[in-house]
Amino acid sequence: MSRPNEIQNAADPTQRQVLDLLFRDRAVRAYTFTTLGALAVIFVVMFMNGSDLGGALVAIFGCAALALRWTAVPPFLLLVIGYFLVFPFGIPDPGTENPFEIRETHFRVTDAVLVMAVLVYLRAQYRVFGFVHQIVPFENVLRRKGDVPTRRPPSHIRSDEIAWLIGIAAGIVIVGQMVWWLVNSLEFAPLEDFPLRWADKTSMTSYRRALAPGEFRPGQNRFFILIGVLFFGALLLRLVFGYWRLRVMNPAEGAMVLTDTSWAESHRERVRVEKWRIWGRQRAGEEAKRPEAQAKRANAPKSTKRRN
Repeated sequence: MSRPNEIQNAADPTQRQVLDLLFRDRAVRAYTFTTLGALAVIFVVMFMNGSDLGGALVAIFGCAALALRWTAVPPFLLLVIGYFLVFPFGIPDPGTENPFEIRETHFRVTDAVLVMAVLVYLRAQYRVFGFVHQIVPFENVLRRKGDVPTRRPPSHIRSDEIAWLIGIAAGIVIVGQMVWWLVNSLEFAPLEDFPLRWADKTSMTSYRRALAPGEFRPGQNRFFILIGVLFFGALLLRLVFGYWRLRVMNPAEGAMVLTDTSWAESHRERVRVEKWRIWGRQRAGEEAKRPEAQAKRANAPKSTKRRN
């Protein structure tokens, strides 16, 4: 029976070593059960939505990725989940669509649980990959023979990591639901004094073939508002976190940042000055050696023989 810690020094660990680490190490086992629990929740939610085939595919491939270290499976499962959310039975249905389906999908329990389970699964799965497969890439582009992948030691796992993982996923779901509600509750009105107004969710005028000037369809409204939210949200976060980063700097870090900024602003001039200094030193050295060379030529014996 292998020990869970033997995988840290193994270039290509065996499947037995991987399973021992996943189920025998107490810290890694918590991530294993978290990943399996998230897969189970995804299967249940998709089964309730009528996507029993999609749920089975997610469960089977998710368990295989966990045990066999298939790193390409998580992005593939995202595509599978998205496809079966649009076509629950796996076959494209060209039937009638409810125009209010998108507007009424905020704060639905099944959607919130599904998104939270997907977030927890992705974060837990990639952390498991960090324990059993690799956590950082190799220094070279191609792996050389005998290179041992860098893996995260299980001893570095904190006791509150799982709680933070689930809490952050829940916070992201709440923020996403609020943003989606806001996007569907506003309309883009560029011809008015203020370009945003509250949307009338019971009106069908926006679904007509011909719209009045300055009006947009719901999909176009969501696109413009999402672009605005992403732009101004990223700008606000950049300002907040940039100021916070400056506030937590110590004097040494601040001096390093100022030095780096000064070098970035004046490196061309400094390089030009240094080139002139190097040229001046080389020229001074050549001029200092010139009298010695002339004296050697003057003291050298002259040959009396001449070639005929």
